[in-house]
Amino acid sequence: MFRSYANIVLMTTDELRSFLRETGMSQAQLARLLDVTPRAVTLWLAGDRTVPGPAEAYIRLFRAMPTSVRLVEMQRLKVTKAAMRDGVYAVQYQSQSDAGVGHGYATLILDSGRAFGADPFGGKYDGDYAYDETTGMAKVRLKVTFPPNVQAVFGPVHPFEWSIDIVGDVDPRLDRGFTEFATTLGPKIQAQYQYLRSLPEA
Repeated sequence: MFRSYANIVLMTTDELRSFLRETGMSQAQLARLLDVTPRAVTLWLAGDRTVPGPAEAYIRLFRAMPTSVRLVEMQRLKVTKAAMRDGVYAVQYQSQSDAGVGHGYATLILDSGRAFGADPFGGKYDGDYAYDETTGMAKVRLKVTFPPNVQAVFGPVHPFEWSIDIVGDVDPRLDRGFTEFATTLGPKIQAQYQYLRSLPEA
């Protein structure tokens, strides 16, 4: 039932599948409960990656919990999911600089702590978000990568690929909202975001 390596007992894919069957949990729910990406759970189940120690410890602890405590944990999962709406967002943005006012739009996906997206001008967005249950806000941190010879919304254009870091707060409870992203280059980016759809369950 277990594989061992250097005297360390590792959880097998069969045991992980058995846990999901026992609890009736989906892969996406397990990912949210462990605060990992659904892709990570998929890789564990495929045997492409081992289950990390902290995740394995929580799974074993969850399995040993009385039913009443399990229900509390599952309820916490439902509340967090309802409050933090992962999904697909449309973003319209603008920034003012010496070059004038620039405009643009992009698609952004929030998925179990990850944030990523793209725009039709070749920009790529990769990063993460941290949800604060106290404020109900998600702090989104992104690395924005620009292709060569594409002008950024706040002016610069380079003959090579380059990137900046941006950070801003998003209220996931709103269908539409406004935020301001701070950038590592100084100019701020004003953005309007719109919730488009939820993510499919794994």
